[in-house]
Amino acid sequence: MMERTFDKNNRLIDLKKGDILYVQGQECDTMFLLYTGKMGLYYNYGKDHELCLATVCEKGASLGEMGLLEGEPRNGTAVALEDSRVLEIRKDNLEEFLFAHPNGGVKMIQDLANRFKNVSIQLEESRKLLRELVDTNTVKKSKISDKFKKIADLLLDVPNDVPVDLYMSCYTRNNNNLM
Repeated sequence: MMERTFDKNNRLIDLKKGDILYVQGQECDTMFLLYTGKMGLYYNYGKDHELCLATVCEKGASLGEMGLLEGEPRNGTAVALEDSRVLEIRKDNLEEFLFAHPNGGVKMIQDLANRFKNVSIQLEESRKLLRELVDTNTVKKSKISDKFKKIADLLLDVPNDVPVDLYMSCYTRNNNNLM
């Protein structure tokens, strides 16, 4: 990772493919705008239940803004999927940056809205899938078993040594339903 000054308050960071920009759980006082390249945003990066939340490849797209705006730790890990360049914006300089670059603020709002829309769609698809499984009590292996395993692993934290159907049966009995 190589850093350069962009202006008196912000810096450009060059990343090689595979470099980690930030890590899930890390304190957050910066956000980034993508200049070039492609970044992957992951939940549980490098773990058994790793999930790619998004691929960011559009110039000007924002990364890490949620933690910065909410004052919470990073909710994912950002990894360079190819050589990339990002602009780092510090929390104490965000307002000044947005006044100087209003299109950056508009782009950030668009990115947040698109991510919220995508998560809402995925959540609704997951609810429908889980409801179908509960209602029909069958698994159509060719279409939904892999997705169901991923959803169950993520949402229910199924232990690796327990078959999903056994875990789901116990979970349903103990909690009266899946939803």
